[in-house]
Amino acid sequence: MSHKPTWFRLTLLAVTIVGGLHGIVITVGAFFRPDVPGFGVTVLLVCMVGAYAYVSAAGVVFWRHPDQSRPLFWALMIQVPWISLPGFVYKFAAGLSRSVALVANHTGDKYSAGFGTNWNLGSSSEFRLLQDAPVELGVNVAAVLALLLLRSLTRSTPEALGEPPSKGDEQGATSISMNT
Repeated sequence: MSHKPTWFRLTLLAVTIVGGLHGIVITVGAFFRPDVPGFGVTVLLVCMVGAYAYVSAAGVVFWRHPDQSRPLFWALMIQVPWISLPGFVYKFAAGLSRSVALVANHTGDKYSAGFGTNWNLGSSSEFRLLQDAPVELGVNVAAVLALLLLRSLTRSTPEALGEPPSKGDEQGATSISMNT
């Protein structure tokens, strides 16, 4: 049997577990900067630590119980949208991001639009309200690919997930479906 699904599963686990832990470390580090202003930013940082903890926990749940993919599905889904508008910015990535976005610029009386890309190995997040920001609407392609990988893994046989076949299944072809 090919070990390809096992390597894909390990890659997915590394990105979620390690990426979530990396996000926790960099976010907790922000608490100790002297320029962290006010209660609102502290609440936002606590929420970001919670989001990164959820991503790591979802990876651990999937590692221990590959048939329980729903937490990992949602941990990846929160990483898909990349939205930047005047007054609202949401970007969240744990472990790896490769975003592709439609970017619109307005300078003086000139308008322009095009595509932009961004690549990041590590965790990053950006959430802003009521601040000036460029217009960017896109997706984190790495998260979309991870979701597709998760879907293919959860439809694989138990052996492909690194699990022994169930006793009642002599062929080892029991499929595991993703609960979304």
